[in-house]
Amino acid sequence: MKRHRHSQSGFSIIDMIMGLSIIAVAIVGIQLAQRNYVRMSSQVEVNLRAISLGNSVMNIIRMHRFDENDTAPWDSTLGTDTGETSLILYDDIDDYNGATWDFSSDGYDGYSVTSSVFSVNLPDNWLNNAGAFTSFKRIIVSIDHSAMDSPVVFTSIVSGID
Repeated sequence: MKRHRHSQSGFSIIDMIMGLSIIAVAIVGIQLAQRNYVRMSSQVEVNLRAISLGNSVMNIIRMHRFDENDTAPWDSTLGTDTGETSLILYDDIDDYNGATWDFSSDGYDGYSVTSSVFSVNLPDNWLNNAGAFTSFKRIIVSIDHSAMDSPVVFTSIVSGID
């Protein structure tokens, strides 16, 4: 009589536990990667919106004339002039010195925008305030948001020389 051996095929319980453990670790890794991706993509969106906002503010400031006076000697006072009380009434670049901007009604909730303007003396030092009466002004626009690691800063030098 011939004996037939029956071999069993399939997985043992240990094989199943090890397989499920590997799948569980993979799922946790995928979830962590996805969470980091979502966090980073939201930071990228906040930064891109800050760049767009800063570029718009810089363009608004630069579209104004250089100074209250049309030619040198330039006005010795930086900042708003008599009668200028809001961003709408500003008529020259240095009026935006110390200005704060609120774009929350335009969908930019949480963004803090400030601008400063000061005179610089290009041959000596374009970074530091040189007082009034120079033919060059430096504009700085800073945009911040709580989701950003550091503010986005735009800077520009404008000349009053034709």
